[in-house]
Amino acid sequence: MKIPVVLSVVHVAIDADGVMTVDVDGVPRESEQGRTRGDLRAVIDEITSDIGAPVRVEVREADGSTYADIATPPGSSAPAAAESSPNSPSPALAGSGFQPGEEVALAYVVVRQNADAEGNASLNLPPALLAAARGGLVLFGMTSRTVAPFEAPA
Repeated sequence: MKIPVVLSVVHVAIDADGVMTVDVDGVPRESEQGRTRGDLRAVIDEITSDIGAPVRVEVREADGSTYADIATPPGSSAPAAAESSPNSPSPALAGSGFQPGEEVALAYVVVRQNADAEGNASLNLPPALLAAARGGLVLFGMTSRTVAPFEAPA
């Protein structure tokens, strides 16, 4: 599965009666009338299957609360390796100055937030991202260069 650089955004508004209105990147999604909160998974599966790629889903409840997550097409697994011909060299990222045998990690900044007055930070991540990357996340202080393992709330 190819993952686009920019994900399409599925906006879901759920009214006080539990009825949903859905749009994809601002374009209303034509679907059966009266779809309710219980149909959300089926609607998202429909959209991701049609697009053939993951999407960001933003849900706004009638009381104003919002939720966001990343959804992938049904039956998809981890992203497939980039397609290349067997004879072409795969691109590599290289560096030096490491200790022999040292594990080297590549990190991707997903979100940034300023620490509070006591130097603490608490970041909220979409559940799908947290489940997929729980063991490899670190908090990295851009100024202090402090690295702290990410501690997920219990």
